[in-house]
Amino acid sequence: MIDANNIKKSYKEQWNRIKEDSRTKGRTAKEVLENITALVDQLVMTLVQKHSWYAGGLSFLALGGYARKQMAPHSDIDLLILHEGELTEKQKEFLSLFTTDMWDIGTNPGIQIKEIGEVADAALEDDVVRTSFIDNRFLIGDTVVYDLFRSVMNDRLAEKGVSAFLLSKIQSVRKRSSKFRDSIYRLEPNIKEGSGGVRDINTICWICKIQYKTSSLKALIENSMLLPDELTSLERASEFLFRIRNELHYYHNRKYDIMSLDAQKDLAEVLGYRSTSTIMSVESFMRDYYRTAKTIAEITERVINRTMAELTLKMLHRKSVKMSELGEGFIKYGNQLTLKSKNVFAEKPKRLLTVFMFASVQGLKISDSTYDTIRASLYMIDGKYIRQHGEFFLKILARFPDSSEICSRMAKAGVLQAMIPEFEEIDCKPQFDYYHHYTVDEHTFLALGYIDRLLLDNPPHLSIYLEVLNQIERKDLLALSIILHDIGKGQGKNHSEVGARMSKIICRRFGMSMDDTDTVSNLVLHHLLMSKIAQRRDIHDVEVIRHFLNYISSKEELRLLFLLTYADMNAVGGKVFNEWRHTLLSELYQKALNSLDTENLEHEQVKVISRKREKLLERTADSEELNELAKSIDEELLYTSSVGHIIRLLHLAVKVKNSHDVIIETELREDLGGIEISVCTQDYAGVLRRMAGALSSLGLNIMWAQINTLANNITIDKLIVQNPWDQRDSIEEKCDNMVKRVREAVLGNFDIDRALENKQAVFGRKQSSVAYKKDKVVFDNEISGQYTILDIFTEDRLGLLYNILGIFKKLGLNLIKAKISTDVDKVVDSFYLTDLNGEKITDEQTLESIRQELIFELGSPNI
Repeated sequence: MIDANNIKKSYKEQWNRIKEDSRTKGRTAKEVLENITALVDQLVMTLVQKHSWYAGGLSFLALGGYARKQMAPHSDIDLLILHEGELTEKQKEFLSLFTTDMWDIGTNPGIQIKEIGEVADAALEDDVVRTSFIDNRFLIGDTVVYDLFRSVMNDRLAEKGVSAFLLSKIQSVRKRSSKFRDSIYRLEPNIKEGSGGVRDINTICWICKIQYKTSSLKALIENSMLLPDELTSLERASEFLFRIRNELHYYHNRKYDIMSLDAQKDLAEVLGYRSTSTIMSVESFMRDYYRTAKTIAEITERVINRTMAELTLKMLHRKSVKMSELGEGFIKYGNQLTLKSKNVFAEKPKRLLTVFMFASVQGLKISDSTYDTIRASLYMIDGKYIRQHGEFFLKILARFPDSSEICSRMAKAGVLQAMIPEFEEIDCKPQFDYYHHYTVDEHTFLALGYIDRLLLDNPPHLSIYLEVLNQIERKDLLALSIILHDIGKGQGKNHSEVGARMSKIICRRFGMSMDDTDTVSNLVLHHLLMSKIAQRRDIHDVEVIRHFLNYISSKEELRLLFLLTYADMNAVGGKVFNEWRHTLLSELYQKALNSLDTENLEHEQVKVISRKREKLLERTADSEELNELAKSIDEELLYTSSVGHIIRLLHLAVKVKNSHDVIIETELREDLGGIEISVCTQDYAGVLRRMAGALSSLGLNIMWAQINTLANNITIDKLIVQNPWDQRDSIEEKCDNMVKRVREAVLGNFDIDRALENKQAVFGRKQSSVAYKKDKVVFDNEISGQYTILDIFTEDRLGLLYNILGIFKKLGLNLIKAKISTDVDKVVDSFYLTDLNGEKITDEQTLESIRQELIFELGSPNI
């Protein structure tokens, strides 16, 4: 009898040898897949033979990727075990022994056991089951049973109808493609299910097998479903994709098909990519991946389109599909736009642009043959053509709400790259960080899409963006600035400055006026400015607004920058653009717009402060204690808060009589998607820090902080935390727990450090992301006359704000207010600081010592 331990040992040795040979002997991915498949074949046959006494009347079939001889290192071993009639006791015994052995050896068996009659019913009623049976390969066992299986499958396929089944299969593929549509360009793509992944390759094989009863893709060429050069490209792309998948399985030591950031770095090294002075090895690798996935997705779509066209003709009994002329040599054929002749573009080259507008207006797809003819005609787009038709090109791009689709189609055809050759540099270019979820080109198309959506599905709370869009006079400048805002990312560092210079060249190439060129260039140069100001600076500060307006030439330019910022922030992906950022951005826009009509901002501020102080003193005149406190309210709090809000704070302050009094209020801020916590107590160094530590120990994400100190040594510290709860009733209960924790922490009755250590021990410390760039500490002494502003760029971690505030205390720095911005695992925290005398920190040596201290502490494993 065959020894199970020897089988397991032999299997593992051969599996490891295949892995070693894949790297040391230069095996192709195809060879690795076939070798693993052969090893699994040998294993299955050995185990069947081991228990052959019990296995009579059973037939063993490989299914899916295993049947196609595409077994990745940790793929499931999909087996179909067939029998005719009721299982005998011996057969039941075999199935138990065989399954146990497969698991004991450490494989991932996916075993289906079917009686021939069950196969017939399942194949007729369930397309998923029938699809799983399409790819099958006989391994060992009763050949009579296998022949019955083949006969049943052929009968059931014919009974349902080959064409109908194929249509059903294509529809399910398109549904999957829609679900994973953007995963070609995602930061961490799914290389199996995503567009351009393994499933797309499988789809082409299924079409071939169902339609032409063969596994050889040459049948697709013979039937004009696939072109010879497409097959060559597909084979090359498949080899690269399967090699990536093999290494991904080896990296995770399990079946895993999402290419995580951590894995990408390792795979780039294994596959031989090396960093240069301008690009990281992982970025070169991922760009090749995105281009490979794009190739596979496009070829798959063409095969599907050609198959659908043939099936449609068959199902219409070869009746002619209605055709109608659209003009300009374009024809509507079904739901597609095609050409009257191949000379359409040669006769009138402007049609290379017009075709996209016609398709948009008519709501038609552009046929594959039309795309091919466009690509063959791109030589017509030269410098003269660009200058002659530049204005028309911009007009087409600005056809909101179809701009994103038009731009994507132009890129697919190569027209966008011909009109803007610089765009080629950002095609499929990855952005290796946790902030951007997409390649640069896809991010650009998505940004246009967010402007499109304003005209299609605009929720009421975002109505300000639609209002501004309707007010913009030059929507073509908006579209062009969005397309060009990241154009500099193909050229190394400082992409905004590089992009602004490139934009001037591009605009002049289009024959645009100097004023329009300056507008677009300025928007590209400052496309991050509005986001930075809104998220990191106090937008109630007149100095901040004045600083921002120094970069804005007109109301029209402000509107353009506002929408560009809105689109850019949304298109990074994830949940970066939340209610908090929407509120900050729209409030900055309104303040800036109002200020453009005010000649003297400082004079206007003095008037507002004077008017509010007068109201405040009058409304507190009945209470001497309140009135005295009101006189101590500083100008900043007066300017930024309503009189009613300040009076509420004063009423809190008068309740504080001694160091044990801690008054806490919470308010649900639905407008910000957060909860505001106000703590009023006698002032001492570190109140805000204790608040931050208490909230962090509860796992709450802090978004904003401010300190208000009154004349009688009363401090009112406020924090806003992101609301993690859905239901209002649970919010009240959770807030009670939060208030208790904050009160105990402020009174010194709660060990914050131990709580944070325990929480970290439970959830573990996050591993440093391979994508994250070094910690950065930046000082800004220009925007504010009162404060030194400190920006800290680092990885998010438990208790980060608590620890940073501890460093400030250690260095003797006064914190006045803070803005906390978290994007996935990256934070940009901004702090308004003074020294202990309340003065700005301007000495360069002092600033450098602060920077070094912070960098050291941020890099410490204890923070």
